[in-house]
Amino acid sequence: MIASNGKVPAIRSSLYDSIHMIHREDWKKVAEGASPYLQYDHLSALEDAMKGTMDFRYGIHYCEQNQPMGITYFQVADLVDNGSAYRSGVEKLGKGIGARIIKDMKVHCLVSGNVFHCGDHGSYFKPEVSTAHRLMVVEDTMRRFDKGCYFKPRTNVLIVKELWPEQYHAAKTLEEKSYAPLAMEVNMVMEVDPAWKDLDTYQEALNAKARTRLRSVLKRSAKLEVGDLSATAIRNAAPRLQELFDQVLERSPFIFGRLTMGVYTAWKTHWKNDLIIRGYHLDGELVGFTTAFVLGDTLDVQYVGFDYALNEQHGIYQRMLVDLLEAGLQRGVRRILYGRTAEQTKSNLGAQPVNMRFYVKHHNALANKLVGPFLRSIKPAPFEQRAPFKAVIA
Repeated sequence: MIASNGKVPAIRSSLYDSIHMIHREDWKKVAEGASPYLQYDHLSALEDAMKGTMDFRYGIHYCEQNQPMGITYFQVADLVDNGSAYRSGVEKLGKGIGARIIKDMKVHCLVSGNVFHCGDHGSYFKPEVSTAHRLMVVEDTMRRFDKGCYFKPRTNVLIVKELWPEQYHAAKTLEEKSYAPLAMEVNMVMEVDPAWKDLDTYQEALNAKARTRLRSVLKRSAKLEVGDLSATAIRNAAPRLQELFDQVLERSPFIFGRLTMGVYTAWKTHWKNDLIIRGYHLDGELVGFTTAFVLGDTLDVQYVGFDYALNEQHGIYQRMLVDLLEAGLQRGVRRILYGRTAEQTKSNLGAQPVNMRFYVKHHNALANKLVGPFLRSIKPAPFEQRAPFKAVIA
């Protein structure tokens, strides 16, 4: 697919508003090397579960020889400020655009990527296409959707989420198109030592203070009954799962899409053992759950839900983090992506912060000039990074 002059050939794009309308085989032909979150069956289950609550858009991109060489995936989601620390900063934008944002604290967004998964899961192109060129196609496709008035109401903001530090250089192509980089909460990532075969050998690497803290969590949560949930169990428990998830979501500083828990029934059927869903019961009642995907040598933690009224007494959330670590050790993964929020609690186990960026553009040029400097000024909230492991003696 590389032209004789060494350049990537011209691209023709086919755009769709439902995964059920796209050329399935062309999508799957490209997606063979893509993120599991870009696979047809995963996205199909999500679209079906979110029908009536979220819009989706898809693109298949072809080279001059009419062979599929890239896929792009978009969601339309409302970003709702639910009491974040950034409200005062938005107010400083002044009357006009700032006042309108403050009034309803909701921004209608077209997102390249998946608001339900951390990371760069919005596009994939054949390996000979550079990341910078891929992002150029993404930007062009978003602009076509935005200018074409595909959405009612029209989206206010275009977002490319969510790039890792090694991708920042390639993302300069987005900044050249007036996208502003936005760094918010860090992703807490835990590198797993191959010597940790189970929770016991992991504990041997901890210092005395961290080991005591871990044992306290296990003791406080001893009354919890923990077990994996099958697809049938997920279907039967879906209303309760939604209730527990919403308890956590409503305490988040931002709400960026509200996942329908019923999707896990289809996902569990598709992913089988590579989707870990565990239920936490207390006296026979479901009081919490965790979800995580096994992506090769990585455990990617997605969502948790739990009963806040019982959390402090029984240490439900802290026990979940320990169990996710243990699940990763059992599967022999090399790293665990714990995701954003609760940074200090995750650092108690050894997770380290990794900065990630959104790239944001307001469709109104004047508003974009006002918003850009504010977005660039936002920094992840500080927290106390713990050092739980024994000091290494050289």
